[in-house]
Amino acid sequence: MAIGRNALYFNDYVLSIQYFNQVIRVKPWLAEPYMFRAVAKMSLEDYQGAEQDCSLALERNPFMIRAYLCRSYARLNLKMYEGAIADCEKGLEFDTENRSLMLNRAIARIYAKQYDEARADLDELIRRYPRYMFGYMSRGQLCIQVNDTLGAADDFSRAISVDKYYAPAYASRAYVSLLRENYGDAIPDLNEAIRLEPDNEGYYVNRGIARYYVKDYRGVLSDFDRVLQLNPSSVMTYYNRGLILTEVGDLNKAVEDFDKVLDLEPDNDMARYNRALLRDRLGDLAGAEADVTVIIGHYPRFIPAYYQRSDIRRRRGDAKGADKDYFDAWDLENQRREIEAAGGRFTAGGLADEDEEQGEGKTRKMSEKDIRKYNRVIVSESDAEQTARYANPVRGRVQNFNVEVEPEPIFVLTYYEQQRPLGLRRAADMGNWLKPLAGKGIPVDDLKMTNLEKTLEARQVEEHFRSIDNYSKMIAENQQQAAWYFARALDFSLVKDIDNALADLDKALYLQPDFVLACFERATLRFRQLLFNLSEQKEEAAATPAVDNLAGNLSISEGAFGSDYMLVMQDYDRLTVLAPDFVYAWYNRGCIRCMQKDYRSAIEDYDKAIAISPDFAEAWFNRGITRIYLGEREEGLRDLSRAGELGMYKAYNIIKRFSE
Repeated sequence: MAIGRNALYFNDYVLSIQYFNQVIRVKPWLAEPYMFRAVAKMSLEDYQGAEQDCSLALERNPFMIRAYLCRSYARLNLKMYEGAIADCEKGLEFDTENRSLMLNRAIARIYAKQYDEARADLDELIRRYPRYMFGYMSRGQLCIQVNDTLGAADDFSRAISVDKYYAPAYASRAYVSLLRENYGDAIPDLNEAIRLEPDNEGYYVNRGIARYYVKDYRGVLSDFDRVLQLNPSSVMTYYNRGLILTEVGDLNKAVEDFDKVLDLEPDNDMARYNRALLRDRLGDLAGAEADVTVIIGHYPRFIPAYYQRSDIRRRRGDAKGADKDYFDAWDLENQRREIEAAGGRFTAGGLADEDEEQGEGKTRKMSEKDIRKYNRVIVSESDAEQTARYANPVRGRVQNFNVEVEPEPIFVLTYYEQQRPLGLRRAADMGNWLKPLAGKGIPVDDLKMTNLEKTLEARQVEEHFRSIDNYSKMIAENQQQAAWYFARALDFSLVKDIDNALADLDKALYLQPDFVLACFERATLRFRQLLFNLSEQKEEAAATPAVDNLAGNLSISEGAFGSDYMLVMQDYDRLTVLAPDFVYAWYNRGCIRCMQKDYRSAIEDYDKAIAISPDFAEAWFNRGITRIYLGEREEGLRDLSRAGELGMYKAYNIIKRFSE
């Protein structure tokens, strides 16, 4: 407990979870380790896991005020606003002066749109604690929600008077200035926010926007370049920079920025429409027509797109298509006039939230998807949840590093492994399976079961060629030693000579039919060969996935259900009979079934792997991903939370993305 709390204090959340796990295993009746583990999970933005751990703590001690506070914060981020309010009220029964509980209740009420109740809570909080900065920050956010920008600016100014070194207060006041289109007033506040917190990308985004409207284009591009240094995947920044490059006439670079947006967000129609306009201006008529066609498919009543495509088609010599688009646009114009004359609203079609009024502003929020706002810059939003985050500060959050939403790779036998993530344990001890190799002159102590293979250096490749020669001499003298064939097969596999490796494994299994590791290695190499064959087939279509990538990002189609695939599955089936507690066989077969899109069977294999080894983080992770594929989001997030507990920290990034 002491070491875990120490790790938690120093923001080493993943490590702290490992220690609290140990306490829970030994003394599961204690409430505190669940509560502290919840704090660590919350810091990693695993709010579902945190909410569950707080509940477990409160089952053991219903008077733990900190657990009510922690759970209210987790529920706030899970959008369980009524539950968050109930937690705060329960905690306030035991501690009527707890300002954190009062604050969280007010924030939950803001999100639940209970504005009058939230205002009463915040007024009372500020009355009791007139120097409590977060009270003013939250009331300022409430004012923004009810469009009281003057009141918001006043509250943020009061927050600054309480703590002149608090960067978000300056940034929030600048955000109000942006909303009021007082761009010159926003810049000094953002300068101060950046001075105090120089690595916050949102501040640079908003200062860039303010500078844009005062015509400081050099400053705009400097700010956006800085954002992309901090976050190379910032969709907002590429989008905004594309608009500004368009305005200053650098059209080719603007197209590159919109290309990047669409790489990161393929369904970003705003970026696609801007790119269509630019391609048109640059003479790429085919590309422009393709983009506009996608837009029309999504917005079948967006009139400007029809006129644009009509013009493009006319210039491409497609008079018939051009006329059709022109008359379609004409018909839509008539429909619009009729609908508006009858008091209705004519929408572009395709989005549920577009019945909101378009408004006259020069900016839009990231959440706004009205296609008519395609040429407005995006502001980095300021909201009540941000206030809650700063009221409960966290640092070192590993979940902010984006990872691919795909299963972990299969396990393989090798002598080389990348550095394993902190706290990630192996699923099983290899001792029992290495016994057939003992005393045979094979470096068994160096053998590892891993899904983090390391690429060999030139020196190591030479060593394995020498090892192959050595084993060949030994086999020439005694051809009945299965272990030597197996060892030579490992060397062949490391130098990518799969055919010879498989031949040696066949011989080893002929001599010793119950040789578990030889059967496992043969299944692994057969699968690798299957992937290689598939990649060869894909090569003609200009799609060549790496042969050594066993991560599952290549889906096995029905065309691969041939003899090679059956041989792979036969080996794994044989392993589950030979060694039913050999956990890696179940796991690997689950991975392959997942790639085959046989998700239910994959889950059954992961279930078995987890039953054999409850701390098998990769199996929890893959089962979570598979459940998400099946649409079982809640169950999937629970599995990912468990994987995170066991040291697979990238699970927290996926939890964050699928919880939003």
